[in-house]
Amino acid sequence: MQFILDGESFELTPTLVRRRLAGHVPEEIREYWVEVDGVHWPVKQVISLATGAKRSRFQSHASRRWLQNLGFLIGAGSSATESGSIPRLTGASHRGPFNESQLKELEALDVRVAFSWLSAGPITLDEAGLPRFPGLPRAPGLYRYDFGVADGIRVLYIGESVELARRASNYRNAKTDRSSQRTSRRIHKEIVGHLESGGSIAFAIATSVRWGDDVELDLRLKSARRLAENAAVLLAQSQSGIRVLNIDVELGKDSE
Repeated sequence: MQFILDGESFELTPTLVRRRLAGHVPEEIREYWVEVDGVHWPVKQVISLATGAKRSRFQSHASRRWLQNLGFLIGAGSSATESGSIPRLTGASHRGPFNESQLKELEALDVRVAFSWLSAGPITLDEAGLPRFPGLPRAPGLYRYDFGVADGIRVLYIGESVELARRASNYRNAKTDRSSQRTSRRIHKEIVGHLESGGSIAFAIATSVRWGDDVELDLRLKSARRLAENAAVLLAQSQSGIRVLNIDVELGKDSE
């Protein structure tokens, strides 16, 4: 199994995971565990040992998905071998491996989205050290910050908003922790720090998205904007040499 983490490609197999765990002991399980050869391990500990990546680089839900794709049993709560209780299983059954081929197909879904990024201009800093955005429409759409290439890695951030001009204003004014928009504060700091260090940021937008048989999506609908946003993020995450600043658990939230 292969996956991309911050632009870096990793390949895991069950055998490799077992080999990397050799000589280590499981840490305390706070919430989710993975069973490897009858032993319960914290999911993030296993991914960290198997890849060598710092735990701050990935989320627990991603760890569970990767390990489940490798065929390991995932559960929540304390280990049954430690407490004698029956663990609450997620995505797996105590009756044996799940066999998807035994399910009856009800319908098929084939969703494709297409749009073009349009250059809106650069982001700069004004005299007060706050981000200055190019002119933007008061319309729904997607936006992308391109921080350029550093050390061979291109850095992007992709978002959606019901009103692009207002979203830019949110990023500009999210200077202090008094802002209720956590993502706005985080990206504000990324923008200001990058520009203060001499970098540049190209700002692009998309206000027209088509899907299926070339049908225009109504971007006033959050579900439509999420579909296009998540497609763009997933495409960028799957390409080598690109680091995406989006955090998966934040996708689709109003703060994005």
